[in-house]
Amino acid sequence: MSRFFPKLFLVLFAGLMCSASGPVRADQVALQSIREAGGIVRSVGGGWEIEFQRKGKAMKSDSLAKVALLGESVLALNLRGTLTADEGLKQLGELHNLGRLHLERTEVGDEGLAHLTGLKKLKYLNLYGTRVSDKGLAHLASLPNLERVYLWETGVTDEGCSQLARSLPNLKIVRGVNLDEVAARAEDRKKKSEEKKKKVVRVNLEWTPAGTETPPRSKGGGTLSSISIINSRQESVKLYWVEYGGGLKYYAEIAAGETLTRGSFSKATWLISNLNEEPLGYFTATVEPSQVKVPE
Repeated sequence: MSRFFPKLFLVLFAGLMCSASGPVRADQVALQSIREAGGIVRSVGGGWEIEFQRKGKAMKSDSLAKVALLGESVLALNLRGTLTADEGLKQLGELHNLGRLHLERTEVGDEGLAHLTGLKKLKYLNLYGTRVSDKGLAHLASLPNLERVYLWETGVTDEGCSQLARSLPNLKIVRGVNLDEVAARAEDRKKKSEEKKKKVVRVNLEWTPAGTETPPRSKGGGTLSSISIINSRQESVKLYWVEYGGGLKYYAEIAAGETLTRGSFSKATWLISNLNEEPLGYFTATVEPSQVKVPE
């Protein structure tokens, strides 16, 4: 009997090791197959994150079947840019712990989404650039934990999104940017801005021709306003600010026939010269929005 028990122990121990290593070995075989098919495998949160880097290329027909062998240990799956189609998504039904799924830029459509209804822990789903429409969107209503879905450049409508939002009130539906609407809003703002500028009543400033007198220095303590300088001459002119100490600071060149509008503090003196630095005249800004005409 003394020899029997050690042998029995060894037999039982070997059996336990075989039964314990079986699933582990199967997982390792599946992971290796995924890597050979172009997949990247990362360990995350006690499970696996799998990403396929085969953008624009067809995947092996059994690639997703290998992923399915990992079952509940798959937490995230990224098929972005692959040629995955509806039929391939049948393999995902056993991934009951899947929380993130990237399907953007794939061939997936409405029928494919029907295969996702068993993924009750799915929180993130990206369908950007797919063939999904309102018909497929209805399948997502059966995913109670879905928190965010991306639907840029798909066939879904406002009504389809509204219906899904009613079924899943905590879901954030991201439909991207409608460039036509953005352009229309920008054009509307531009028109309103132009209309506002037209409504501004500007005070005409006194233009003092250059002579023997030195332009007065700018004074501090003014209020910020704006001035429009209209160059009615046939040549460009230069704009200088007369500093508090009496020096000149160059600011801009105003082409013939052009108008320059800029900010200015009241009590600031501005000098206009020709391109040869010869003074033509000066003016002093006021509190009100104002304008001055550089005479011919």
